[in-house]
Amino acid sequence: MRRLLLLLVLILGCTVSGNKDSALTDAVRAGDVATVRTLCARGADPNTPSGENGWPPLMHAVHKNQLGTAAALLDAGADPNAANDRGMSALMMASGYGQRDMVALLLRRGANARLTDRNGEAAIDYALSGMTDIDAFTYL
Repeated sequence: MRRLLLLLVLILGCTVSGNKDSALTDAVRAGDVATVRTLCARGADPNTPSGENGWPPLMHAVHKNQLGTAAALLDAGADPNAANDRGMSALMMASGYGQRDMVALLLRRGANARLTDRNGEAAIDYALSGMTDIDAFTYL
């Protein structure tokens, strides 16, 4: 009986915590522009943080260098200046990764290059120092 109860608790815990990614974030990260547009048209909020990092969807697009889904999110009303809990914006992230096309898109769509994170660093600082990314080895 104890084992059954423990198993039940583990199963419920996994089900409740589940995957923190939303369908929108999954589509954004996969580069599925059509699905991003459809989900946003059906009411998905392009600014709701999700994923393990709690990033807004636009930051997920930057992380995966998905220019098309970033544009679709911006078309749907994503805030180009939304930041994570440390104050880093999508522009700062794109600058740190050296994603020139993404930086250009974000700037054209209203990203503020003068914003600073909690450490007082702006997008230019990220561009100069680079950022580490385990997925893409983007440091420097």
